[in-house]
Amino acid sequence: MAEEAVPLSVAWDDNLRITFVPSGANPLSAAILSGGTAKDLTYSLKSFNRAITQAMIDDPRLTLKQVLQKFGKVSETLEVNYIFGDDDDVARTVLAEGVKGFLVLRYSLPNETAWAAAQEVDVLTIECGKQRKDAPVENGVQTITQGIAITGVSQDDVALAA
Repeated sequence: MAEEAVPLSVAWDDNLRITFVPSGANPLSAAILSGGTAKDLTYSLKSFNRAITQAMIDDPRLTLKQVLQKFGKVSETLEVNYIFGDDDDVARTVLAEGVKGFLVLRYSLPNETAWAAAQEVDVLTIECGKQRKDAPVENGVQTITQGIAITGVSQDDVALAA
């Protein structure tokens, strides 16, 4: 019997790129992601908390002792935390309250790798919520926490076009 291969792991550090694309632009275009309208948020962010849950639907049957189940609707939430206070403060400007667009997430490739056709990404259609300055902390940096509404069906593991 053959031994199972042990897959290599990929560290999060320098292997998650997050880029904002404004509404009206194609978030699946490598050219747009590389161009001037898209804004890279990767190194502005301190945390990116995307949570996906799925409801369970009870499916009871007359005289069956066990209640069966089916999967229901999916719910997705997103909250980000990022630095602010510098003149080159990208996230605070790009993610202003009410801004609509897309967040494009690329996993498992070094961040300095150029955007290119066929790379797989997740695309979130978003609207930005209220920016909340976090309480000051000793020996810390200024940060903002912000809820982001998911306003369209998320696309996971889709290939970029040229």
